[in-house]
Amino acid sequence: MRDIYLDNNATTALDERVLEAMLPALRHVGNPSSGHLVGQTARRLVEDARQQVAALLDASPREIVFTSGSTEANNLALQGLIHGERPRRRRVVSVTTEHPAILETLRALEAEDTEVVLVPVDRWGIVDLQRLSDAVNDQTLLVTVMAANNETGVLAPLPQIAEIAHVKGALLHTDATQLLAWGGVDVDYLGVDLLSLSGHKMHGPQGVGALYVSRECSRRLMPVQHGGGHERGIRSGTLNTAGIVGLGAAAEIAVSDGSVAARRVRELRDQLHRELEKSVAPVILNGHPVHRLPGTLNLSFSGADADAVMAGAPTVAVATGSACSTGHPGPSHVLTAMGVDEEQAACSLRFGLSRFTTVEEVTAAMSLVAASVARVRHRQAEVA
Repeated sequence: MRDIYLDNNATTALDERVLEAMLPALRHVGNPSSGHLVGQTARRLVEDARQQVAALLDASPREIVFTSGSTEANNLALQGLIHGERPRRRRVVSVTTEHPAILETLRALEAEDTEVVLVPVDRWGIVDLQRLSDAVNDQTLLVTVMAANNETGVLAPLPQIAEIAHVKGALLHTDATQLLAWGGVDVDYLGVDLLSLSGHKMHGPQGVGALYVSRECSRRLMPVQHGGGHERGIRSGTLNTAGIVGLGAAAEIAVSDGSVAARRVRELRDQLHRELEKSVAPVILNGHPVHRLPGTLNLSFSGADADAVMAGAPTVAVATGSACSTGHPGPSHVLTAMGVDEEQAACSLRFGLSRFTTVEEVTAAMSLVAASVARVRHRQAEVA
């Protein structure tokens, strides 16, 4: 039986159209920083991709800085602002359910005397706006809240968060890595000053991403790595031409195909949920029933250890938490922050559907997972 890939929150399959766009750049030898004709040909490829990424965000190409991915983009946004702002505002406000790329960066900044405040979420995983407002004061430099949670898919109310931040003179950063496969956004409507994204979460290549930096914000951002002054001095390092071309192609396809795919995938996700509830109740949804990504479904199967369920359905690729925190055993920090107890968290699986997921795959996955849950529950009941 062939594998059924439902772990698209971790990484997505490379779109064949993206690969086709990348092949000429992979075969091209020029460094986009070189002044000769071969180098400038590579430079044009990079600048075309910059326009494609900018169009995904309804931004200016001058506001796009290419990076190796969203982890680097997050580090550049947070560290670059804090280091560029010394010795003025020193407070950063974030949320308890953030991605490790944010939380670990904040932990490092806290060791450098940055004041970090983590705001709680409600049982749906949505940030408490009143608590957020209370945490943002006139010493706050930055509020950072991810656009869509990588484990539950829960969407953040970014326009309201932006208003809270901007009233106190703070900036807003968002990690939008999980969101953009499903279509473009308008950074002005969202109210964000900085936005991180990554190619491999939107059917582009791994190892490439970008940071949107508003024009007003770019003067305040200090580089965190130094070298030849690439990307207007904000991010030095030879550009990954082929990867950037792939990112641009993925961005263009997300604009054209993302929202249409979202409607179909949402129906598949809900079908998977309904069928699992019928087959192996009790099943508990972790996250908001409406305000979440179209392809994300996080479920707790009471009485069935999630690792054992995965082992019992090895051809179905799902996850128990963030792919970026596999070195940290224990219950998901996202679920526990939502008030999920350790036992329920240990029984939780995340299904991540993509625009390539088929009805047949969902039907087969439902059957295989349901059978595994039933077997695990039976074994655990016998032991008890």
